[in-house]
Amino acid sequence: MQVNVQGNFVPVALVQLNPGEEIFCEGGLMVYADPSIQMSIRPFTQGGMGQTLRRTLVGGVPFWMHVFHGPGYVAFSRFGPGEIRVQELAPGQVVDIAEHSLLLASNTVRYDTYYVAGTGRIGRMVGFWMDRLTGPGTIVYHGHGDILGFDLKPGESMQIDHGGLLRKDATVQIRAFNQPLGQGLMGHAMSFEALQVDGPGRLELQTVDPTHRGAGGG
Repeated sequence: MQVNVQGNFVPVALVQLNPGEEIFCEGGLMVYADPSIQMSIRPFTQGGMGQTLRRTLVGGVPFWMHVFHGPGYVAFSRFGPGEIRVQELAPGQVVDIAEHSLLLASNTVRYDTYYVAGTGRIGRMVGFWMDRLTGPGTIVYHGHGDILGFDLKPGESMQIDHGGLLRKDATVQIRAFNQPLGQGLMGHAMSFEALQVDGPGRLELQTVDPTHRGAGGG
């Protein structure tokens, strides 16, 4: 399996599959493909039907995964400005990717989901899902805008907007909190929800919030 990132403003990942190789992704991401590529679907029902309905109906996590079988080439895009990164996961290596940011993964990668609870207040964020991917295998993901990388040491922390979160090592801990805008009751009433991340591990952010109108989210 070979991955070649093409384009600058709205890039695509062109994947060359050998006979017997397979990759999977969400539906609606394919741009073009070799006629020799065979396609199928498989359900994502890990955790039981109740967990599946919660992920799909509330969180928007896809129920069906599209599978592409080699040999041949196939190209994928999130149809928005940004960057594409390719990562080779070692056996047992675990990373978390923001919801609707994964472009594709080889079928040797285990796919699961990871829920980040919100603070419970009325507002924009009541919680969100991330894709949890376990190696070995290849993953390809898309960041809206530019991708910024940080290597957090043990005890190092950052506070970020949740729309900027793109990728993190599973060792990086994350929690939602309310950020006051000033002192007193008014400051707390006008607070907004943000995320605190704690090292150690690799953290990657995207400079465009894909939930904002006009961000070009796929």
